[in-house]
Amino acid sequence: LRQVRSFREVRVWSPNSAAAFAREHGVIAAPSAEACVRGADVIVVATTSAKPVLHGAWVSDGAHVNSVGAALPDWRELDDDFVHRARIFVDSRAGAFAESGDVRAVNRVDAEIGEVVLGTHPGRTSAKEVTWFKSLGMAVEDVVTARLVLDAASRTAEKR
Repeated sequence: LRQVRSFREVRVWSPNSAAAFAREHGVIAAPSAEACVRGADVIVVATTSAKPVLHGAWVSDGAHVNSVGAALPDWRELDDDFVHRARIFVDSRAGAFAESGDVRAVNRVDAEIGEVVLGTHPGRTSAKEVTWFKSLGMAVEDVVTARLVLDAASRTAEKR
């Protein structure tokens, strides 16, 4: 995220390793999940949790949430308040409905990210709107990323 945005403050929380992660990456270890996300403009949730760790009451108007964990149909990392409040963007509708307990709980997707990129869906429509991107990953994304890395490595090798 730091490659595409500047952040004044970055906070991290984990029940296991927040302090070590914070030291390694020069960020702030928050004492709780709530303290980590209150007032944040951008929130990343990456868990293997079967129960919600992010509560909608903690999320400010206008915030954006990326969630990349809880990738089984009966797992949740976001509570009902949040999933009903947010505009939902996914990498794949089919994948989200099949694999995401959070998406299945609300039974709604507003758009695939590709629709936003192509301009066929407007994405965020107001400054106060809470947006959520649920990424489950897609094999084609992995293949394209691998190709970009391979091409960059080849160019570097050619310059030597």
